[in-house]
Amino acid sequence: METKTRFGKKDQTAQAHKFTVERVHQFDDGGITFNLQVDGFVTVYGCRIYDGKEGKPFISFPARKGNDGKYWNHVFIKLSDEQVEEIAKQVEEKLA
Repeated sequence: METKTRFGKKDQTAQAHKFTVERVHQFDDGGITFNLQVDGFVTVYGCRIYDGKEGKPFISFPARKGNDGKYWNHVFIKLSDEQVEEIAKQVEEKLA
């Protein structure tokens, strides 16, 4: 599926990658962190999962606080809704 970016260029949405959830941890306050392995050779540490709009899961990638006081992501992966659902399912399975 192609969409236009804010610069008017065509953009391919989420690519076909294999995602594997590793090291899931749930905190006492209910927060959940996990590591996400992409295509078996890149691991993104410190991802978080939240309940987003309309109860759909939302994945937050690692960010750092800049000198301006804002948080800036240092990792970003474009995910389709189906990929987010699959990752959320893996997180739930690891917590069980």
